[in-house]
Amino acid sequence: MNKSKKTIRLDGILLCPLIIGQRAMIQSGNQVFRSSRIVSIHEQTETFIHFETLNAHYHLATSPLPFAAIKPSSMSFAA
Repeated sequence: MNKSKKTIRLDGILLCPLIIGQRAMIQSGNQVFRSSRIVSIHEQTETFIHFETLNAHYHLATSPLPFAAIKPSSMSFAA
């Protein structure tokens, strides 16, 4: 049986990097959402992310700042 996955559209920020096999943590407004396990990351830009979980397709509109959560840089901080 091939059932369709639901589509979830949110404006928010990622609270941690997207990792296939892990759950996404998204803050939207005053709520925090935790997805099912990520199976694919389809598209990611500074202002938009489309990824797929076991149960749904997520379309997340973000501001430029959360992009750092997707692609952590190898910054070193001086003391």
